[in-house]
Amino acid sequence: MIQSPHIPVLPRQVLSLLSLSHTNPPKWILDGTAGEGGHSKLILETFPGVNLLLIDRDATMLERALANLQGFESVHPFQMNFSEVNDEILQSVGCLGLDGVLVDLGVSLFHFLHSGRGFTFKQEEPLDMRLEPVLGNQTAADILNYSSVLTLKKIFWDFGEERWALKIANNIVQIRQKTKFQTNLDLAKIVEASIPRKFWPKESHPATKVFQALRIAVNEELVHAEKGIRSLSSLLVPGGVIACISFHSLEDRIVKWAFRDLEANSDFSILTKKPMIPEDEEIRTNRASRSAKLRGLQRDYPILDTDEF
Repeated sequence: MIQSPHIPVLPRQVLSLLSLSHTNPPKWILDGTAGEGGHSKLILETFPGVNLLLIDRDATMLERALANLQGFESVHPFQMNFSEVNDEILQSVGCLGLDGVLVDLGVSLFHFLHSGRGFTFKQEEPLDMRLEPVLGNQTAADILNYSSVLTLKKIFWDFGEERWALKIANNIVQIRQKTKFQTNLDLAKIVEASIPRKFWPKESHPATKVFQALRIAVNEELVHAEKGIRSLSSLLVPGGVIACISFHSLEDRIVKWAFRDLEANSDFSILTKKPMIPEDEEIRTNRASRSAKLRGLQRDYPILDTDEF
């Protein structure tokens, strides 16, 4: 199995939030984005006897996580999107409710380095970007080759906040009339040519925002994020905690407003008035953590109506 240098982000902070569950120690915790299994391993080591529901939409990542968790009992794997988890899934393993939930909205380093699906521009790969490639949904190349200028512009602006979105979209449509987009480097070259060099970012590739936007569009990541946060929160037992890690402003905005809405309109309390962020030492040893933000929400005990007694 290909090894990738995965280090779970904000490990101490994640465990501190999950430890706030009123079930002590927690009996049932769900990791909604298994990835390499880094956070799951910490959870299993910290809470002996816990039952872990291990979720990932990517069969390859679920397999890698399970390999990293060999030797641990009471791990229940499901290949699915965390937004699809419901009562039936819990009941199938004898779980009556969740004491804790972790959702890490970031994409695994494995996808960028070794998946061969065109998530990055380090080496030439097919322009796929699907996290569930066997399901047959449209690829990144399909979106580039068959979407209108306005649709492409909207994707690049809404999901990447790319200021050159319209120019890039226009150039894509012009190029594809001669030859279709097939690889990640085809796209990277067009973005490079579309943005004047003096406006290239100093610390990242000029195509970074476009690649992010396209990946989000292909996998409907923001839709699943909001749906999943709300559905998983509803599966918490009273006193249960959901912790969400985001890596860019679009994700964090969804987590923040979903939590605020749940607190205002349901029996929930926000545990993190401001997001937890990595300390300097973690950023130094794990650069991938530098943009991570962690927010927590706890399900309250319902207030009983005294008129019923």
